[in-house]
Amino acid sequence: MAETANILVVDDERGIREGCRRILASEGHAVDVAENGAEGFTLVGSKPYDLILVDLMMPVMGGLDMMDKVREYDPEIIMIVITGFATIETAVDAMKHGAYDYLPKPFTPDQVLAVVNRGFEKRLLSLKARKLMEERDQHLLEVAREESKSHTIVNSMADGILVTNKEHQLVLWNPAAVKMLNLNGKLEAGRDIGEIIHEESLVALIDRALLPDSSQYTAISEEIEIKEPEPKTLMINVSVIRDKHGLELGVVSTLRDITSMKELDQVKSQFISMVTHELRAPLSAVEGYLSAYLSGAAGTDPRTNRQMLERAKARTHSLLDLVNDLLQFSRMESKRVERKKELLDVTGIIAGTVELLKNRGEANEIQFETNLQEKLPLVEADRVEMEVLFTNLISNAINYNVKKGKVTISADAGDHYLNIRIADTGIGIAKEHLSRIFDEFYRVNSPETRYVTGTGLGLSIVKRIVESHYGRIDIASEVGKGTTFTIKLPVKKEQQRASE
Repeated sequence: MAETANILVVDDERGIREGCRRILASEGHAVDVAENGAEGFTLVGSKPYDLILVDLMMPVMGGLDMMDKVREYDPEIIMIVITGFATIETAVDAMKHGAYDYLPKPFTPDQVLAVVNRGFEKRLLSLKARKLMEERDQHLLEVAREESKSHTIVNSMADGILVTNKEHQLVLWNPAAVKMLNLNGKLEAGRDIGEIIHEESLVALIDRALLPDSSQYTAISEEIEIKEPEPKTLMINVSVIRDKHGLELGVVSTLRDITSMKELDQVKSQFISMVTHELRAPLSAVEGYLSAYLSGAAGTDPRTNRQMLERAKARTHSLLDLVNDLLQFSRMESKRVERKKELLDVTGIIAGTVELLKNRGEANEIQFETNLQEKLPLVEADRVEMEVLFTNLISNAINYNVKKGKVTISADAGDHYLNIRIADTGIGIAKEHLSRIFDEFYRVNSPETRYVTGTGLGLSIVKRIVESHYGRIDIASEVGKGTTFTIKLPVKKEQQRASE
């Protein structure tokens, strides 16, 4: 950036302080450091700062306490939280205390510079906006009509911006706010904010900021839930605008969409719950079998002891399946997957997978039928991932089947795709679950599935594998009648021409 900033880094770890100082100083910024909140706030009183990078957990005075003091002293200083305790809760809490952004440890120099540049850009915009407000004094409505550089910057911001005057009239807005609040129709400056915004919680927040006794609050931060047309969560920061004499001019509301953060928190909770449940049951069973065997409580009958050890082995196998699913999912999430694609005949892979898994269906007397068209075209694919793909789908067909059920695998060549169908005569999937069946950690909970173990990752992995090979997967299911998965893998054009 052309301008340079005055930056304060507050962290009790010397390595973090000095590392940030070197990174930022190399970009021309003036950087001071402090080892706790009390020392940092003393520096804030001695010279003006544009940005403060502050740790949460520090001796003497913690990050949140310091942020509250800084916000009272100068609410326009941009504060960025750096912490090793990176959770959604701490991020949201920090934003409620005035943090602009959030940087979890460990971080790279590029990450530090990216978040500082964004914060400094907002700082410059705030200073320009304040200067404009002072120049225009109480004529905020003129700001909305002025096509200025500041207005252009506001329109390009990812965060939503709404400005209202003390008469409750809309003064300034940007496209991001229109999108977040689903505002329809043409907006006009000067209209009452209550006539435009139908989110009562947001209007109430703006009203609260304009109350006579609200002068004690420099800013108010709250989350609001929007239900329609699609659910979303917004973090709203409302600040009172004052002139140089302290006279209130209006309110600026900043809106940030934190829906993805909330969804991530929900997925994290689902993951913890799933792993806890799926690990506890088999581990408890294995411990019980081994304790009975080692203590002699199972008796001395070799046949009984062998059965117990075989059951312990089966439980251990389910644990290994769980770990393998997690490792496979983690590998694909890393986006650095190395695939060794080659021309493959999937006939051999399907036949080998069926032979490997047949014994799993013996307890329920499940029959297997394979109908593969002769001379199927080759597909360009990674052999290991194809084995994972068919293992997951055929295992599902076995696990969710009924006693004396049937699993049918068929394949034929289409115009551009190799079509593979894996069908079962099992319990089926209700219509309301079909749209989420490929989501991570999603499992259908019903009396019929309570004894089936799994991570809820198998079908998610399957979908990622198919899509990484430029194919598609479809599902058709009916409760009580079974489920059919159809995989379409693209055929090489050279083979198509040869077959013609």
